Amino acid sequence: MELQKKLSNFSKSWLYTIGIFLIGLGLYFSVLRIGIPAQLVVALLTPDLAFLFLVIVVLLYFVYLPSGWVGILTSFSATLGLFACQLSAVWRSGIDGSHSFSYGGLLSLSDAYYYYLGALQVLNMYDLNGTASYRPLAHGVLASFLGITQQNLQLSIAIIVLITAISCFFLTREIQESHGTITGVLVLAIIFLFDKTWIGTVMTENLGLALGAIGLAIFWRGIVKEKINLCLLGLLLLTLALNTRAGAFFILPALVIWGSWSFRGRTRFSAHFLIGGFSAILLGFVINSLVFRVIASHNAVSNSNFSYTLYGLLVGGRWDTVLKDYPELKHLSTSEKSKKVYELAFAILRDDPLALIRGAFRAWREFIWGDIIFSFVKSAKVNVSLQILALVGVVNSFRQRYTSIGSLIIALLIGILLSIPLVPPWDVGTRVYAATIPIFALFPALGLYWIITKYQWQPLLKVPHNQVSPKLLSIFGIVLALLTFLGPFFIYFLREPYLLPNISCPQALEAVFFRNDSGSLINIVSEQDLERSNVPNLRISDFENSLSKLNKKYTRLAQELTQLPPNTTIFQKINLKNQTMMDLVVDSQLLPHQQGVVAACVRKKPVPLLSDKQEIGYHNLYYAESMKLLYSDE
Repeated sequence: MELQKKLSNFSKSWLYTIGIFLIGLGLYFSVLRIGIPAQLVVALLTPDLAFLFLVIVVLLYFVYLPSGWVGILTSFSATLGLFACQLSAVWRSGIDGSHSFSYGGLLSLSDAYYYYLGALQVLNMYDLNGTASYRPLAHGVLASFLGITQQNLQLSIAIIVLITAISCFFLTREIQESHGTITGVLVLAIIFLFDKTWIGTVMTENLGLALGAIGLAIFWRGIVKEKINLCLLGLLLLTLALNTRAGAFFILPALVIWGSWSFRGRTRFSAHFLIGGFSAILLGFVINSLVFRVIASHNAVSNSNFSYTLYGLLVGGRWDTVLKDYPELKHLSTSEKSKKVYELAFAILRDDPLALIRGAFRAWREFIWGDIIFSFVKSAKVNVSLQILALVGVVNSFRQRYTSIGSLIIALLIGILLSIPLVPPWDVGTRVYAATIPIFALFPALGLYWIITKYQWQPLLKVPHNQVSPKLLSIFGIVLALLTFLGPFFIYFLREPYLLPNISCPQALEAVFFRNDSGSLINIVSEQDLERSNVPNLRISDFENSLSKLNKKYTRLAQELTQLPPNTTIFQKINLKNQTMMDLVVDSQLLPHQQGVVAACVRKKPVPLLSDKQEIGYHNLYYAESMKLLYSDE
C-alpha cells in the first residue's frame, strides 16, 4: 500500500513537472511568435536600466514567492518570459544590446560574424579556422542547433536563450532555498542585465553564461546538501563554461582547494574532493581539446588570442597593441601570428621581469576602482549600489570565514583576483567574465542577505515549500554537458558533401552556392505593407533606425544598407564553393521559396570598416542579379 502511494506521488510529480515545462515553453515561444508591445520594447532597450532593474526585482520576487507547484509554475514561466521579452525586443526593433555584433536584429558582425561562419563551416564539410577556432565548444553547439533546425538561425538563437533562461531559473531556486527569495531574485536580475546585451547574437557569452549558471547551481546544492559528487559535477560544468568563454580560470583551482578543506571532516583535507576536483577540471579541458581536434583545422590554435592579451598587459596597452606595433603580423596565419606574439611577449618579460607585476597591478586597479565590476547594468546608481552590497557581502563572509558559505566566497574572491591580470577589463569590459557573472552576482546578493538578516526583514527572505527536484537539476546539467561535448561530433560525422555544378555568369559577376533555409534572413518591407516589425520582416524605418545605432566602425556599412529599397532580402550564408561568408542582398521576388541549395550570380562590393576615421578592413556585400534552385529539400 505504501509502495503504491509512493509510485502514485512519483507519477503525479513528473506529470506536474512535464506540464509546467510545456506551459513555460508555450509561453516562451508565444512571446517570440506574437511579439511584445512597442512600449515594452522601448523599456527593455532604454540606456539607463535603473528603473527596469527595480521593476524586474519586484516582479520576480512576487512570482518566486508562492509555494507548491503553483510557485514553480509562476517562477519558471516568468523567468522564461523575461528572457523571451528581451529577445522579442531585439526582433521587434532590429537592435541588440551590443550595437556591434549584429544588425537588423539577426545578421552577425565583428566576432559574431566569424563565430557564425565557424558553425556553418562545421555543417558544410569544412573545419574551424581563424577567430572561430579560439573557442570551439560554443561554435560546435551552435552548429548542432543549426543542424537540428535545418540551419534556421532564428530558432537556434531562441534555443540558446531558452537554455540560458532555464539555467538561471535553476540557480535562482537554489539560492532562494538556502538564502531566501529576495537573494535569489537579485542574482537572477543581475545575470539578466548582463545577458540582455548578448541576447539575439551568436556570441560565446550566451553558452558560457548558461553553463556557468547551471554549474554554480549544482555546486551550490552540493555545498548546502554536503554532497561532494554534486560539487564535482558543478565544477565540470564551470570548467566547460570557462572553456566556452575564456575568463577567470583561477576560480577552478580555488574551488578545488576550498572543497578539499571544507569537506575534510576529521582529516587535514578531503582526498576525495582534491582528486575528484582536479579530475573534473582536467576532464573539462580534455573535452574542449577533443572537440577542437575534431572540428578545427590542423593549423588552428585554441585560445591563441591570449598571446595578444599577454603582450598588451606587459607593454601597458590593450589586446590589439601588438598589431599596431607590428602591423606586418596581420599577413601571417593564425598559428604563426600566435607563435610570433608569444615570442615578442616573452622577450619583453626576459628584458623586464617587473613588466608582469606592473601589468597585474594596473589590471587590479582598473577592475576595482574603475567601476568595471557591474558596469553592464548601465546605471551609475545601480552599479555603485551593487558594489557597496558586494563589499558588505565580502566583509561579512570574511567574518564568517569558518563557515562553508563564508569560506567559499573568500575562495571565489581570491580566484577572481588572481585571474584579473590574465583577463584585464580594458580589453573587452565585463564580457570576458561571462562564464563567472553568476558568481559575481553572489557577492551583492549575499550582502543584501546579511543586511536583511541583521535588521530582521524576514518576509523578504521567505522560502516557499516544494522546491525543484534535485534530480531535474542534475539531469539538466548532465544533458547540457553532453550536448556541449557530443553535439559537435554528431554534426561533424553526419554531414554530407554537396555536388556543385559549373555555373556561368555574365562578365563582372561571380557564381556562388549556398543553402536557402528559413529563419536566417531579413526582409525589408515598406511601411504600408507591414503594420509592425518582427524579424524576419522589418519595416524599412525600423531597419534604418537599427543601422543608425551601430558602432561607428560600421558607418560606411550602415550608409550602404540604408540605401536599400523595400522588398529587399538580406541573409548571411557560407559559399559552399570556397567556405567564405557572404552577406547576400537580393530582390525578395528572386529568392526561391523552396529550401535547398541555390546558385546565384553576384556582384561583390567591399564596404570599408573604420576606426578613428581610418580604414581597418572590409565587410563584403554580395548583390545577387539572379538565382536558381539546384537541389530542393522537399
